[in-house]
Amino acid sequence: MTALFKTRLQRHLREMAKYLRLVFNDFFVFALLFLLGGLGYGYSNMLKTLRLGVWWAPVVVLIVLTIVAQIGRFATLIEDADRVFLLPKERAMHAYLVAARRYSQGLAQATQLVAVFLLAPFISVTMGWTVLSIIELGVAQVILKDTLLRMDLASAYQVTGQTRMNRWEFKWVLSLAVLAVGLWILPLVALGLAIILDAVVLVWFSQHWQSQQIRWREQIKIEDNRMLGIYRFFNMFTEVPMLTGTIKRRRYLDGLFKLIKPRHDHVYLYLFSRGMARGTEFSGLVVRLTVIGMLLLYFVRGAWLPVVLAALFIYLIGFQLLPFFQQYDSVVFTHVYPILPAQRMHSFVTLMTLILSVTALLLWIVVAVANPHLITAGVTLLVEVVEVWYLARIYTPQRLTRSIENRG
Repeated sequence: MTALFKTRLQRHLREMAKYLRLVFNDFFVFALLFLLGGLGYGYSNMLKTLRLGVWWAPVVVLIVLTIVAQIGRFATLIEDADRVFLLPKERAMHAYLVAARRYSQGLAQATQLVAVFLLAPFISVTMGWTVLSIIELGVAQVILKDTLLRMDLASAYQVTGQTRMNRWEFKWVLSLAVLAVGLWILPLVALGLAIILDAVVLVWFSQHWQSQQIRWREQIKIEDNRMLGIYRFFNMFTEVPMLTGTIKRRRYLDGLFKLIKPRHDHVYLYLFSRGMARGTEFSGLVVRLTVIGMLLLYFVRGAWLPVVLAALFIYLIGFQLLPFFQQYDSVVFTHVYPILPAQRMHSFVTLMTLILSVTALLLWIVVAVANPHLITAGVTLLVEVVEVWYLARIYTPQRLTRSIENRG
């Protein structure tokens, strides 16, 4: 069973590497470096304004570390067919699940260490902790995450009490309790408490799992939801075939479609607009990228970094909307109805212009509010106008025309 997990893990890593190469392209990496540099510079300046003994410092550390402790889920890589084909090997599946937990530890524990490392200057400045105390807190954080992953492993079996213990409320309360002891009493006490909890869960689980069955349906559902979250992230940057959208009525948008006049040359404009509003795949992508961009632009300061980030998010949204042009190619009636290709292209360009213009306006409002410099807001607006015009009016028709010619 360990060999089976290794085989699946290799296949999974190859798939993730394929999408990561598309996500972290040269342009995005360049913008990411600017973003991290700006955040680091802002964090450094913020530390200079803090003083020792502020009352809210432990509260901030407690909230951040509690949230980080929940990051890093149990990756089982279990598939739907396993509940049939691997059922005779149910007892041997324990080795598979242990290997899965061991793999899940890597990224999860790295996240914990990075979080403690980033909080170390803040803790030192505001709470006056020594390096040894910060290390003790970091080790307690790592062991606490190990305990949470053991609970996830226990949730794979029908062990008495595991359902209540694996509830997200219990995990949050447990994390808050351990970390609060470390922040308000002693980090060494929190370390000892985390070790005791980890040992208790280990002993308790080892005494119960042999006589219990695996919760196949629940584990398959959990793994599918985990992979769905990963695919949704990748879908912000590239098309993911495994991700299928759903249809929602959205009656509150009916008034907007009345603005589209019922004319022959507006058939595709109405079809594209309805499809964009009702479908969750492309509309969700636009909303998620817009919200993420607005949040980043609100917290980012500087003369040029907001301009670069605003241009980056407009480019990402425009590039990801291009596949929507072929959304209805498989519907035979779209080929029968007498609509010229030029009218279809014009309708899509119109919709693209509207979506990018609204997105650019929202991003610019955040830049204007968050940055007191009028030059930054003015340059951002100028860059957005030029970029929206080029992406919608020049780049989109040329790119789609080449795509149609290559397919033909």
